[in-house]
Amino acid sequence: MMINKILKISLAIFSMLLYVPVNRLISGGYNLKTDIDNYIPLLPLFVIPYLFGLIFWIFTILKINLSKDEKLIKEFNLMIILASIISVAIYILIPTFVTRPVVTGTDMFSEILRFIYSNDQVYNAAPSGHTFYTILCFVGLNRLIPGKKYLLGILSVLIIISTVLTKQHNFLDIVIGIVFALGIIFVSRKLWRN
Repeated sequence: MMINKILKISLAIFSMLLYVPVNRLISGGYNLKTDIDNYIPLLPLFVIPYLFGLIFWIFTILKINLSKDEKLIKEFNLMIILASIISVAIYILIPTFVTRPVVTGTDMFSEILRFIYSNDQVYNAAPSGHTFYTILCFVGLNRLIPGKKYLLGILSVLIIISTVLTKQHNFLDIVIGIVFALGIIFVSRKLWRN
């Protein structure tokens, strides 16, 4: 039983890691920057919720897969794996990128953001993985622990807006990420029912 859970957890996490080689190998593509992005400031402090997104996703995968709700486990893992595979296909077929500003601050948050910039390429911008994974995790955790929906909602919003406030994404990347997440939820539920 525990081996089965470990396999499910590993598969969900592995599918998310497909992002990494694609991010390193893609070049060119489309920059979805709009005039709205010119009004969004760079706020290095938001590197904290941006990085917290990674913890939130891993925590959610573990929490759901270690629960006893087998229906939720299967539906959630299906959403994560589908989102990972389809997003990678989109990143390859319709590559997108962001143009990042020079981070001039000398504070700790600026240093962390420069580190992220130097280790994360500018590609795989749309749909925003931070956006769609966060929404899928919110939906999954909200079903498992519905009494925490406001806390989860606030954390999710902070993670999502951090992507534009750190200039890791453009505004349209988030919009596309939201639509993508909703599409994944819809398709996963249809597949699960059939």
